[in-house]
This record gives sequence, C-alpha cells and structure tokens, in this order.
Amino acid sequence: MKLHSKDVWLGAGVVTFGVFLLVYAIPVFVSSPSNVRVMFLSPTFWPIIIAWGAIITGTLLIVSRVFGPTVISSQEAEVGDLGHDETIYAIVRVAAAAAIMTGLVFAIPVLGLVLASGLAFALISALIMTPRPITALLVAIILPLVLYAFFTHIAGMALPQGRYFTLP
Repeated sequence: MKLHSKDVWLGAGVVTFGVFLLVYAIPVFVSSPSNVRVMFLSPTFWPIIIAWGAIITGTLLIVSRVFGPTVISSQEAEVGDLGHDETIYAIVRVAAAAAIMTGLVFAIPVLGLVLASGLAFALISALIMTPRPITALLVAIILPLVLYAFFTHIAGMALPQGRYFTLP
C-alpha cells in the first residue's frame, strides 16, 4: 500500500474535479430550461453523467492502489522510465491533441458540428496510431451522422451547422 503513489494523487485530483463539476461548474455554467420533459434531453444530463464517471473512476483508482497488490511487474517498471526522446515524443503528441481540440472549436462554426467532429476524430485516431485505421475512419464518418440524425430528427434539437456545409 503506497499512499504517496502518483496514482493515488491522480485519483484524488479526478475525484475533486468531479465534485467541483457537480457542486459548482454545472449548476453555475450549464443552464437548463424548466420545460424539458425528458431527463436525458436536459443540457445538464451528460455533464452530470461525466462528473459522476470521474468521481467513480477516481475512487476506483485510489482503491486499487491503496488496497491492491503492491507487486510491480517488469513491464510497469519500464513504462515509468521514459528516455529523453520518448518524453519529447509524448509532449509533441499531447500538444498535437491540444491543437486538434482547439482547431475543433474554431472549425465548428465554419464546417458544422458533424463534419468538424468527424474530422477531429479521424485526426486523433491518426495521432494515436490506431491499430484499425479503416474502422476508425468508418466511425469518424458514421457516428457523427447517426448522432446528427438522432438529435435533429428524433430529439428535435438543432446541432450547429456550418457556413459552408449544412445537412438536411
């Protein structure tokens, strides 16, 4: 049992972030109209699910490190010892992911949510070098279209359309 393990502190940070979302961020920054009849159509539904997911996963991480076995395999020992080149490569990949997410924010008004999110998914899949690039490409195309069809035609919620690309 290592209470000073980085994973314990990471779990505590994730739990704290989840509690912050539930107690302050969601009630203050996410407005929910009172006329929403179906709970899962409320704008606060998914943020609350994500906050509880963070709390649960952070708690599970803490519990697994505090009460789990303390044996470290040779593979886990090697993962913690990144060389200088691997560290730079990891930083570049994180920076590229941040650039893709920032680009997504700016691309949504121009391309629309469906096309921009599909493109961002494809770029992230390429960045992480997915072992199944064809499957990732199909998901990048099909998933945004299915979600668009659900929210627009079934749930009756409009998704952001782009200036140059609009869907029916």
